[in-house]
Amino acid sequence: MEHVIISIGRQFGSGGRVIGKALAKALSVEYYDKELLLLAAKESGIAPEFFENTDEKSSNIFEHAIDWLNGNLWFNTDKLLSGDTLFQIQSDAIQKFASEKSCVIVGRCSDYILRNNPNCVSIFLHSSDKNRAECISKRMNVSYDEAISLMREEDKKRASYYNFYSDKTWGDSATYDISIDVSKLGEEQTMAFIISYLKMRFPSRF
Repeated sequence: MEHVIISIGRQFGSGGRVIGKALAKALSVEYYDKELLLLAAKESGIAPEFFENTDEKSSNIFEHAIDWLNGNLWFNTDKLLSGDTLFQIQSDAIQKFASEKSCVIVGRCSDYILRNNPNCVSIFLHSSDKNRAECISKRMNVSYDEAISLMREEDKKRASYYNFYSDKTWGDSATYDISIDVSKLGEEQTMAFIISYLKMRFPSRF
């Protein structure tokens, strides 16, 4: 039976993790988010903190210079491990999992990494600033203004990471199969909408 991979890109605070986990549970498939970092570390034999320190962060020459000064580049078996190297290792892990099983993957350029896989469904979840700020404020126990600041900062990081490692634009509806405003449907109905799409696209699988 064909493996189907659901790749979820998301704005910070839009409910991507909650929806992703619920979707994986409903479909009885594996779920990968932060778990992917540990699996990539296990596959490569590299300490997990190396992946955590570069998680969804872009990499360029200027940043390498800053990282070098701050001690954020590492040597392993005489090889310099930069964000680019770790991205490639993580990409290899994503390709491996996609070839073995159906799964839900949140973030980490998974839609771009699997762009040539006909069974990869790319989804982008966004929501209104108000809904996101309220969600972040409640989840992280911060003020509304602090939530707005965190939201802007995290979205900027995610966009920078995605745009650096792909030839597409983070959040642009043309980049994904489906772009959904979670504030219009709510988390539960957003998940139901995605499942309906999957059933139409892969009738023999779902």
